[in-house]
Amino acid sequence: MMAIERILVPIDFSESSLKALDEAVEFSRPYEAELILLFVVERGFYESPLLVPDSGALLKHQARATEEKLEKLCRSLGERGVKCRTFVEFGVAYQAIVEAAKKVHANLIVISTHGRTGMAHVLIGSVAERVVQHAACPVLVIRTLEKPKRSVATRPR
Repeated sequence: MMAIERILVPIDFSESSLKALDEAVEFSRPYEAELILLFVVERGFYESPLLVPDSGALLKHQARATEEKLEKLCRSLGERGVKCRTFVEFGVAYQAIVEAAKKVHANLIVISTHGRTGMAHVLIGSVAERVVQHAACPVLVIRTLEKPKRSVATRPR
């Protein structure tokens, strides 16, 4: 059986990522594994000096605010008996997640997926899919969206 000591959980504070965190908490219990909560600050449009003259200050502010939210989340997990630590990385989300997993020697990554399909998937891509492709450790993907219900027009008769 695989030894699980450290589980990396990427968090963006969306409902999907918090659901994945709940699953990671339950998965960690039998192993008494430590959860490592990661938030990735993506630079994106902040880099344009026309839009944001001091993008560095904005990114640092976002990182500090995020660290506070992560610490609060981690404290609440600690009250439930879960070992936890947090950190914030800068970069492209999937690359930062894969690198963070290596850095902390994660045995498992638990990540959510929004389940986008079609054009949304093509345009936005899937961070979870890229993490699965590039991670050196196993990845547990938590799909949080229900399957779409068939409309009345497409139900079989």
